[in-house]
Amino acid sequence: MEGKLLSADGLRVMIGKEEPVRASSFSIDYGEAKALIGESGSGKSMTALALIALLPEHAAAEGRIAYRGTEIDASDTKRLSALRGREIAMMSQDPSSSLNPAYRIGKQIRRIAAIGGAEDPRMEAERLLEAAGLGGAGRKYPHQLSGGMCQRALLAMALAASPSLLIADEVTSSLDSDTERSAMELILTMMGERALSLLMISHSIALAASYADSIAVMHGGCTVEEGPAAEVLRHPAHPYTELLAACAAMKRDPDGTLVTIGGRMPSPAEKVPGCTFAGRCPYAERRCMDGMPAWRSNGSHRWRCIHG
Repeated sequence: MEGKLLSADGLRVMIGKEEPVRASSFSIDYGEAKALIGESGSGKSMTALALIALLPEHAAAEGRIAYRGTEIDASDTKRLSALRGREIAMMSQDPSSSLNPAYRIGKQIRRIAAIGGAEDPRMEAERLLEAAGLGGAGRKYPHQLSGGMCQRALLAMALAASPSLLIADEVTSSLDSDTERSAMELILTMMGERALSLLMISHSIALAASYADSIAVMHGGCTVEEGPAAEVLRHPAHPYTELLAACAAMKRDPDGTLVTIGGRMPSPAEKVPGCTFAGRCPYAERRCMDGMPAWRSNGSHRWRCIHG
């Protein structure tokens, strides 16, 4: 993982007897847009929360996280929380959970800019709002903005402390296609201007294909495939990724029915001794149940499967 901005290796999250994240492993390069994809419940958001020590109460994390070459134990919440805001910022799916309805947008951004050490927080807030296409919106309250405008305001707030990594958790899921495109183009523009890296969490393969440089795929709390976006989507090596891509492309079986992923994802409370996808996989063998497959790779493309 040398030379990476951030890497996670064997990351686990436990909440009581449940294990929503069993083995999350991936890395993000400097200036890279990384997509973390998978169905709902695959452990994507919980993985992101573990990176910045924002897990729910009574949750515990294990594993290794490396940031700028410095290794941090995933259980070291003090060191991870110190990265939050100044080094790693997060945009949530619902802006209303991050924007305080009692304060004007400009004031909220100024406070973050001041924490980040801006010489003139007011000017920095105005500059960020202008860059986000919200010039003059600083005096408005969140309820006076549309959903798309709130997402833009949230982006300006997330960048106010000048972080190096932005985590965008399903930030376009409630937007229409035109607003989604506008929001993602704005994020990519800001990435270029600020030498920013992006961890984009999404269930949408189409979104990852359009905007990500690389992709990591999660199923049942485990990372099962990772590599350059074009290679992973054109030549998926893991059966789960293959079926996800087929579903997104609305491919049909020989009998004309749309391709679907049968079965269900294992719940966090279930003990899974082998591959988390084995119970749904059309290629599963008995040995798939005996233990988690080791990583196999083809250069920068890797996957956890006995096939491929």
